[in-house]
Amino acid sequence: PLICLFPSPGPLALKIAGRIAEFFPGAVLIMLDNRKLVPQPRVPPIIVLETRDRRWVPKDKNLVMWRDWEESRQLLRALLEDRAHRLLVDFDAHLDDIRRDWTNQQLNTEISQWVAAANGSA
Repeated sequence: PLICLFPSPGPLALKIAGRIAEFFPGAVLIMLDNRKLVPQPRVPPIIVLETRDRRWVPKDKNLVMWRDWEESRQLLRALLEDRAHRLLVDFDAHLDDIRRDWTNQQLNTEISQWVAAANGSA
């Protein structure tokens, strides 16, 4: 049967994931579902795929667990409200301007500070 998945991984993601799965048979491909990336998501905004018969298909949702989902929901809301995505630098942007930090240290520091504050250790 043909399974249509929206969004679906691109050819490069499938190639890289396929190569990883050759060496690690239990590997999964995890994608963010931007349609579910909202300040108060009811469910985790992810899609988990696994290989079956050399094809990437959705993993049974009953087998996918998200530890600390409530904390993650709060962090997601804070990041979206602060528009933290504006700080995110991908590797292509770094190649266009090598002064831009593709390791995203500034954003990671802000996330660590938020998590520490949420856990009462800041």
